[in-house]
This record gives sequence, structure tokens and C-alpha cells, in this order.
Amino acid sequence: MRYIPGMEIRQFAEQVLFGTRWEDKLVVLDRYEDRAPGEGIATPSAPGRPPGLGLDEWHHREKLRFRDVRHFHSEKERGLVLHFFANHELLALELMALALLKFPQAPEKFRRGLVQTLKDEQEHVRLYQQRMQEIGVQFGEIPVGDFFWKAIGPMETPMDFVTGLSLTLEQANLDYARHYAEVYRQLDDPETAAILERIYRDEIGHVKHGLTWFRRWQETGLSEWDAYRRALRFPLGPARAKGIGFNRAGRLQAGLSADYIDELELFSQSRGRCPAVYWFNANCEEQVALGRPGFTPSQRVAELEADFQALPMLLCVRDDVVLLREKPAPSFLRRMQELGFAIPEFVECSADGLAALAERKVNALRPWGWSPDSAELLDPLVEGLPRGGEGPCWSAEVRQLYAKSWSAARLGEFLAAQEAGYFCGMDVVGTACETTEQVLAEMERLAEAGFDAVVVKAIYGSSGRGQIHCRGGQLRAEQRGRLENILRQQGQVVVEPWLDKVMDLSLHFDVRTEGTAVAGWTRFFTDGRGQYRGSFVGSLTAGLDEEVKRFLYGDGRDARRLPKLGEQLAEWLAEPLCAAGYQGPVGVDAMVYRDRDRLRLKPIVEVNPRTTMGRVALKLQQAVNSARTALWLVINRREVTAAGFAGLAECAVALEVAHPAQLMPDGKQLSGGVLFTTDPTLARSFATVLLVGESLDECEGYLREVGLEFAR
Repeated sequence: MRYIPGMEIRQFAEQVLFGTRWEDKLVVLDRYEDRAPGEGIATPSAPGRPPGLGLDEWHHREKLRFRDVRHFHSEKERGLVLHFFANHELLALELMALALLKFPQAPEKFRRGLVQTLKDEQEHVRLYQQRMQEIGVQFGEIPVGDFFWKAIGPMETPMDFVTGLSLTLEQANLDYARHYAEVYRQLDDPETAAILERIYRDEIGHVKHGLTWFRRWQETGLSEWDAYRRALRFPLGPARAKGIGFNRAGRLQAGLSADYIDELELFSQSRGRCPAVYWFNANCEEQVALGRPGFTPSQRVAELEADFQALPMLLCVRDDVVLLREKPAPSFLRRMQELGFAIPEFVECSADGLAALAERKVNALRPWGWSPDSAELLDPLVEGLPRGGEGPCWSAEVRQLYAKSWSAARLGEFLAAQEAGYFCGMDVVGTACETTEQVLAEMERLAEAGFDAVVVKAIYGSSGRGQIHCRGGQLRAEQRGRLENILRQQGQVVVEPWLDKVMDLSLHFDVRTEGTAVAGWTRFFTDGRGQYRGSFVGSLTAGLDEEVKRFLYGDGRDARRLPKLGEQLAEWLAEPLCAAGYQGPVGVDAMVYRDRDRLRLKPIVEVNPRTTMGRVALKLQQAVNSARTALWLVINRREVTAAGFAGLAECAVALEVAHPAQLMPDGKQLSGGVLFTTDPTLARSFATVLLVGESLDECEGYLREVGLEFAR
């Protein structure tokens, strides 16, 4: 260890950065001057290093990764963990030396503060070295990584430096140092714990120093969080500013704003795994009908799309991406996180947001449904997909899969190949018609066959939209006008009997190149107009009478009736879906109905080659204890105002305060209570809510208490 008084900052930084001896790296600086800062240097390929610690040796020596030693199975592993920490400190001081040499014209106070920070980092390395030697580990015993050097070394401005090192890697150490200090205390190693506590206290000051200059240099007009995100350079992301555990108190001590801390705590971004990208396009069916981008949705659909734009987060795993226009409130996201839900990365659905995302690798593109608008929107991300990744799935052939005439044809083919007596007959299979005359003729034929009530369906449309209900084989004048308008726009309708429905079911499966995977069945319910209202989460039979239960279980003789049918249907439909070039989620609506004195099953009401609300409900099963009953509902502004609430947000407060969502003792699944699963504070017209209880009556009781009616 060398001691040099009165050294120039430049000379000191050169010795630290390029030196190959510990005497250089840990040179002790007392008094120093900054009269000859010199010209800025280019970033070298690597810093100088003592033997055994060269950054290029990572590629030639046998690697040992942190995950291999972090479980502390031996005293040796305790020392090797410190080896990783020591290299991080060494890289930090080298990057600080590099910043001093790259930016000689930076403000004097910044440079002097950086010198003091560098001296702290030197002391951290000394402390780690000494402790490793006491444990029996030599610094350089294992190869060291170069990620920090590659990530921050190319910095072009002092702002890049404070953003990348001070506010990202050093901020993460506010978590890591505090966490591992406690780990070593529990291992009865107070000496190492004390070192980590010392480093933790220093890191608070280092982050504060970087933050001071960040605020002076940040882009005006932006919040601290937005300015930070904009200033970060790939491959660094905000997720790198977090470690194990989230130390809010330490960040507040460092001077970070509460709003910034809220955003960071809830931020999620992949550190290695390529994410899937989700986008909620509720009007995909209408876009499909138009056949090109540019459809203007109705006010109701536009409001639904806005209120549910974050809904795909319920399908995500950690590190996935959801595209949206407005992120849910931090309070909503924190509550979801506390209850075990993964918080994805939210990316603004804009040209800038997509351009930034296009610079990264993604493994799948998952809009709610493939349609002209989703294919156009997600096109910039296609180049980031790996070979075999889930990419665009839109074509004229895929468009046909959305048509209800396609579903009716598949139902007819399926029934013709079956012998099961509990299925519907061929007489309820829909018929495609292209003219008003054909529709009237089919209605007359059905009336003669005993089907007085008939429904005429637009071939493109969802949630009950585009349906005309008729009786007695007749069309009223306004119905004829609607029919002719639909035929002009879509070319076809499907005419079928209106059945005495007992319950709605939906089958969910995925079509992939490697095969078909059945996800399961859900039971859902709609309102009088056929619009989706909710699903039972978990139990298919809650609230059903014994006759229907027995029917679903093969009159008590076949408990696997539905699972076996699901496998059969998925296999049957996969072939034509694949032949059309489709890959992705599929939802098949089915119906149990009463035919005179017996129950029958219509196994294919319609095929949805897209994500559905039922698929989300199926995913929610993972969050609810299997011994509980749960309902997942869509509620709207009209019904909550009728119950006396000012809006959806006020209703949400009343329900969640009266019956807060509770986890099982192991903290892994919901055991009861109410949880809004879309942010009610942003909702204009619609929200989704999960009700969990020991019985269906308990779940319905939550709603009755606040004046809401539940009809199913």
C-alpha cells in the first residue's frame, strides 16, 4: 500500500485504473490537486488488474457463478461470496477512476466528491481482502466477471456515470449490503456483518452524491423516475437498481424521492430472460371484420379497452411486458404484489416505447387477439424474436378462424364423428347464410322443426354484439335493416336455434408447433345481451343443482367426462387451426341446455382463436386456495352508481375495507375477501373484482352488503 501526498487527481486515477499491482489499486491519497486534468481519454478494453483478476480470464478459466456459492454450505463458500462482492467494489473504483479521466472538464465539486467516493471503495476492497484472507480465500482464486465494466465503461457523459453507477449499481447495494449483513449475523459471523454494515452506510452517501448531480443534470420537465429511466443506457435497466429485499429506509436516507422509490419498488424488468409482450386489444373482433387497421370502436368498447389495458398482467410471469397507455397506480400494484401477483414491466404503447423495446430481445408477442391492428402495432418487435418464438399470427386464413360460420362447420363435423348421446343433435348446428332470403328460409325451416326462437349472428363479433333474436320465423322491419347492414359489411351471418341455456362453459388450450396443451375448463356467465359478466374460479359446480352436477359427471358414472372431452376437442380443432397457420391460445365456448325433459351439451358454440376472459379466470385459479369458492366479475359504473356510489373507486374502497383479501397461513394463496384486479382508481366505466369465500353464498354476500346484485 503506497502513500502519496499532493498527487494530481489525473495521476491518481491513472494509477488506479491502469495499475497491475495492489499498491496501485489501493494507493492512499491524502492531499490532492486538480490543476492538470488533461484531455479526456477513450474507454480502454479493460482496466489493469493484479494477477488472477483480469477481466479477460473469465473466458479462459473454469467459471464459478454466484448462485453456486450463495447458499453458504461451508466456510469456504462464505469467503467466496465475499470474493464476488470484492470484485464489484474493485470494478466500482476502477469505473470511478475512468470517469475522472474521461471527463476532466466536469465540475470541480463533482470530481472532488468522486475522489472521496473512490477512496471509500478502496477501503471496502481492503476490508474484503483482509476478511477473505482470515477465512482462507485469496482474491483472484476464482475468475471474475466483467458485466459492470461493459455496461458502464462506454459512458459518454458524467450523467451516464451517475445514472449507471451511483443510481443503479450502488443503489442496489443498499439492498444487498443490508441483506447479507443480516445473513452473516445469522451465520454467527459478526466480523463480516460489521464490514457489510460499514459498506452499507458508505453506499448511502455514494448514492446521495450521485443523486445530487443527477438532479442538476436531469432533463427538465420530467419526474425523477422518468428522467432516470430516460437516462439509463442499455444493458442497464431499473431492475438493476434493486437487490434482495427492498430497503426503502436506506433510499430515503440517500435523498431519493418517495415517488421515485414507489416506482422502483414496483418496477419489473428482465435481467436475462427474454420477456413475452402482452397487449390488450378488446376490439380485435371488429378489426378482424374490417380486415385492415383503422376500425373506430364504439364508446363502450373504447372505455373497456382503456379500463382493462393492464388486464394482461394477470397472465404474466415476472419479467414479462405489458403495453399500455397509463400505468396502474403504485398503491394498486403494491397491493397486488403483496398478495403474490407478479408485477410485469409496463411499457408505454407509443412509438417511443415500442422503439425502446425493439432494441431488446423478446421471446413472444401476445396480443389479446391477432388482428390487423395488433399485427401492425407489434411489427417493430418481430426482429427481436428468437427462431421459433411466438410471432405474428395474422393472415387471411387466420381471419376465417374468427368467423362463426367456421365454428359452426367444425361443430357439424365433430358431431358427425361422435356417438355420445349427451351431445346436441345436428339440428342445432348453425347455418351460414349470405342473403336475407336465405336467412328467412332457414328461420322458417327451424320453426317447422320446432325451434320457435332463433338467433341470427354476425360472423364477426364477440360478447353478444351483432346478434338478432327472432321468433316465429319472422323479422321485424328494424331487424331486417340490421341484418342487411351486417350482410353488407361481413358477407355472412349464422342462423341457429335459441336454446334453453342452463350454463356456459369454456375450454382453454394452446396450439403450438410442439403440440397442443389443454389448460382446462371454466364456467362463465353472461348478461341478458350475451355480454360477459364473470367466471367461477376453481369450482365448475358451485351453486348448481344435483341434476346438472350429475350430467357434468356422466350421471355419476364418469367423473372425467369434461376433461376427456376437453382433450378430444383440443385434438380435433388443433388440426384445422394449425392448417390455417394459427398458433396461440384458443377458447371454445360450450353450452349445457335443456332439451324438453333432458340436458344436452353443445360442445362448440364458437371457437375463439385468441385470449379470452375465461383464460384469465383459469390463471386466477393459481392464486386462490382450492378449498375456497371464488367469483371473478366485471362490474360497471352504471350498477355501482345505482347502488349509491360515486363511482367504481368508491365502491372498491367499500368492498375491500369491509372484506380485505387474506392469504392462507403459508402466504401463498388467497383464502378469502375481495380484491379488485384492475385499478378502480383509473376506471371510467368498468372494473374487475375477485371475490373469495368459503361458499358461493359468502361471495355473493359481499356484493349484497353494498347494494350490488349478482345475477347468473
